Amino acid sequence: MVLVGNYWPGIIPLTTFFMSRNINLCLLTISFVLFSLSTLVLAVDCPIPDTGQTKCYDATQEITCPSPGDPFYGQDAQYLCNPQSYAKIDANGNDLPDEATEWVMIRDNVTGLIWENKTDDGSIHDVDDEYTWQDAQDVFIATLKSQNFGGHNDWRLPTVKELSTIIDSSIPAPSPTINTDYFPNTESSYYWSSTTYANDPIYAWLVFFGGGYLNNGPKYPYGYVRAVRSGQCGSFHNFIDNGDGTVTDTDTGLMWQKDTAPGTYTWEQALSYCESSTLAGYNDWRLPNRNELQSIVDYGIYNPSIDPVFYAVSSTYWSSTTEVDFQGGAWYVRFDDGYLNGYGKFYGGYHVRAVRGGQCESLTTTTTSIGSITTSISGSTTTTVTPCPTEEIYGEHSEETELVRYLRDTMLSTTPEGQELIRFYYEWSPVIVKAMEEDEEFKAQIKEMMDGVLPLIREIVE
Repeated sequence: MVLVGNYWPGIIPLTTFFMSRNINLCLLTISFVLFSLSTLVLAVDCPIPDTGQTKCYDATQEITCPSPGDPFYGQDAQYLCNPQSYAKIDANGNDLPDEATEWVMIRDNVTGLIWENKTDDGSIHDVDDEYTWQDAQDVFIATLKSQNFGGHNDWRLPTVKELSTIIDSSIPAPSPTINTDYFPNTESSYYWSSTTYANDPIYAWLVFFGGGYLNNGPKYPYGYVRAVRSGQCGSFHNFIDNGDGTVTDTDTGLMWQKDTAPGTYTWEQALSYCESSTLAGYNDWRLPNRNELQSIVDYGIYNPSIDPVFYAVSSTYWSSTTEVDFQGGAWYVRFDDGYLNGYGKFYGGYHVRAVRGGQCESLTTTTTSIGSITTSISGSTTTTVTPCPTEEIYGEHSEETELVRYLRDTMLSTTPEGQELIRFYYEWSPVIVKAMEEDEEFKAQIKEMMDGVLPLIREIVE
């Protein structure tokens, strides 16, 4: 069980909202506690950066982004998921303005990873330098450590997933498929990851920054290198089977369809299947983008390369991300080994696994039912989940549960900020309830928290 961490989406805007309106401190306390219920079990420690794709496409070309119910609705550009964000850093670790012309490192503001900035000056950071996989670690990384580059000696080769997250899928080949405002001096070529190919240890995974795809190759040829430091995600002890056909990834906050969707699909059919799904009572399923889909690959195992909690097919799955240098193609992930590439959207032989949640927002406004109320909410939507934590503690028709419902329906539901709080609360309800069912001590702690806040709720609503 992961306790409250350092990522609380929404808590700052909600706090600002309540304080700016001078609402009773009790209401702020209640909102904080309700939010804590949603985050006490799971903290999103490894958010997945967006792909960078902002344009929409049909099966052959760029189009105006479709509306819900239209063909090709639900593709990558229509969901905003942790937009890519970077900061320039000097040699002492200080942030620099975006207009700075010289910097030493780059911080990914989504993942928290710190990346080496390449140069063209003949130093150890020179963009033209190539290494074998082993020398990349024994020579290049070892040198950065010995020099205490940037004031740190924990530099390393990135994993294949980490390296993939700085691909910008809005940029067509042959340009470097990366934000060159922050990552200049990037070759449109292969860069080493630290990840060994599970089916053959003499091979390792590389990311191609001249198009965005992945491949594996022998460790002895030469490739380019970009060092990284800071946290490492993807432990693969992070999946919870919710018992309703869904699996929650506690690292990323995403909820996944446990089983592979029946049959195979064209890209358009894959989008439609996910958008129309009501699995486990949710109506905000979508086709995952390429970064999300790759996030559930387990590169440490082979055929299938996915955690056994999933009902897996060792085959190819569609993502919602178009291959922009071939607009008739979309990115896919192959789950026998984790290979990522693009293929024609008309092909009807690929599989689908739907996703929902995380920190994604739909760029359209839709109507959704939440409990006994109906509201118009911009962003990803959710339907009622029962039982909720309050019902699990006090009972579905108890005085305490009715009191919390009254607060929800008459106060929180009347503002966008309150609606966001409601949506997030129900987002995590199944996992919270499951944790309480499995851990009586945890359930007692939640009850103690709620017992303390209920008198404040009564004071507000009476």
